[in-house]
Amino acid sequence: MIVGIFLTWDNSLNTWEKSGTLDRELNIFKKLHQEKGVQFVIFTYGDKNDCNYENKFEFLKIIPIYSKIKRSKCRLIRVIKSFIIPFKFKNELSTVEVIYQNQLLGCWVPILVKILRNKPLLIRTGYDMLDFAKKENKSFYIKVFYKILTTIGVRASDLFTVTSQTDLERFKYKYPKKKNKFILRPNWVEIFNPKKLEDRKSNHILTAGRLVTQKNFQYLITEFSNTKEVTVIDIVGEGDQKKELQILAEQKRVEVNFLGKLNHSELQKLFQNYKYYISTSLFEGNPKTLLEAMASGCVVFASNINNHKEIISHLNSGVLFELKENKLKNIFDEYKDDKEKLSKISKNAVELVKKTNGLSSLVENVFSDLTEINSSKY
Repeated sequence: MIVGIFLTWDNSLNTWEKSGTLDRELNIFKKLHQEKGVQFVIFTYGDKNDCNYENKFEFLKIIPIYSKIKRSKCRLIRVIKSFIIPFKFKNELSTVEVIYQNQLLGCWVPILVKILRNKPLLIRTGYDMLDFAKKENKSFYIKVFYKILTTIGVRASDLFTVTSQTDLERFKYKYPKKKNKFILRPNWVEIFNPKKLEDRKSNHILTAGRLVTQKNFQYLITEFSNTKEVTVIDIVGEGDQKKELQILAEQKRVEVNFLGKLNHSELQKLFQNYKYYISTSLFEGNPKTLLEAMASGCVVFASNINNHKEIISHLNSGVLFELKENKLKNIFDEYKDDKEKLSKISKNAVELVKKTNGLSSLVENVFSDLTEINSSKY
């Protein structure tokens, strides 16, 4: 089977490398090639320099879209030009049997391929773009655009995968006539042999994410006010709120280290050094870093939101808390020194993630999905 992968609109392999996620994002396709013999042609929104990655990822045939189409500096013109992609790359698409769109943004391109070349289409989403836009108070026009994009994506795809049960239920409710197209495929994580909790930092807390409102780091810092000599918070990530958070940490007398952006392998190693991982997010999809922290044996304290609750069983595989004043600090102080409870939570978290989010199970599921739509069962 030959699968044509379309990246998220305007993303390239170089984009993934700069974000530190290149190896992780491509690992699922590597495993599908090694274990199932699937061949991949990947269409990237990069230039000819993306072809340099073929030496490292020999299981991929890389087709940079901007090697044939001139990339405009204007986003609107790039969108307009994207409609000619199925025509410009008709030869490269001729051998492709199944189209795989990675994330909803940009799905109009593979939809055109599906219509013009009668190819089955799988759209994979990591989160509900429209739901996030509403929660982030995006402009009316962006929300309308995401609504249209979601609707045409659902209608045109043969299979539409989501990563969380919350998203699955929302999509089935919104599109009842298309409910058989939706399927749950959680994010995968690598499973390691976790270091013992007693060998990890006990006065440091790790958290990771973009420094934006969604991650709610202001709440995290405020909850640990006046702990400068006792507790250290290490934050992995970059974003517009860094200066604001630095000032807040000074005002609240909290020691915070901003570790910047780390690539995936660096972050995996870092998890092993921490006993505690905290997520104060206001909303999430199927959060990879939280799952990776659990897989690494960290004791995870997470905000009591739907997408965390479907992952964590309170006091069994993690600790949930309400996003209210003193709720996080009180529950953290209650359990941080309970060695027996923490050991149980750590072990249960590793076993849970191994069972539900292991790469091997996802390889089987994705191969099944691709095989079924290729045989026109959807």
